[in-house]
Amino acid sequence: MDVVHGIEVIISAILFALPAYIANATPLILAKFMPKRRPIDLGKCWLDGKRILGDSKSIEGFVSGTFAGFVVGALLNSPLKGFLMGLGAMTGDVLGSFIKRRLSISQGEPAPLLDQYLFMLIALLFSGSAGYTPSMEQLIVILVVTPILYISSNYVAYLLKMKPKPF
Repeated sequence: MDVVHGIEVIISAILFALPAYIANATPLILAKFMPKRRPIDLGKCWLDGKRILGDSKSIEGFVSGTFAGFVVGALLNSPLKGFLMGLGAMTGDVLGSFIKRRLSISQGEPAPLLDQYLFMLIALLFSGSAGYTPSMEQLIVILVVTPILYISSNYVAYLLKMKPKPF
């Protein structure tokens, strides 16, 4: 693979995954402008007595993340893919929170790999259900870039006082 082709693959992979990346970041940004949000789980507990998701997973965050994915997809001339990736990213994020609560991992605490990959894997599954699939090269780039972007964006959010912890 020559350098130009490599750069093209990296750029196309990031653009492919961009609706999910933006969707995943949107609820955190929204939280700064909308301090009163309704938790998806409505404050309810699961069979184990622990919160189903926790306060950080809000209806407003889920809807805004899904919508942000749609908007990014529309700007990239693929609104359906954007919607599906946004919906998938938000679903993956909620599923990750559900799993973390069952494993007694507190809200805001890290769960390596689960935090970095589940939102993207579900986004890829949702978009793939409608025929939007990355090439194998793009998929490899997405799998390499996603944890790097996740960790670095969380650190930036921490520096900007948007998150209490840098992870």
